[in-house]
Amino acid sequence: MQSLNLKNPKAYLLASELSNLTGQNLTNVVISALEVSLQAERNKLGGPRKADDILAFARRFSAGKSSNTRSEDHALDLYDENGLPA
Repeated sequence: MQSLNLKNPKAYLLASELSNLTGQNLTNVVISALEVSLQAERNKLGGPRKADDILAFARRFSAGKSSNTRSEDHALDLYDENGLPA
């Protein structure tokens, strides 16, 4: 089993404070903090790609739609003349 030994006083102080606030032990506090930080970094790397994927999906979805398919009154798009969902 590998181990991690933090000898930085600030790191220990921050981990201890978070441990006191959350009720988690120091090991779980460090694991949680590392997971959050790692996920944030992964999101940064995937951010532009995800945005491009969403834009590509939007273009595919709207490709067959006419710009005249929507009315000014959105209720007319959602409900029929009897007030029932269209």
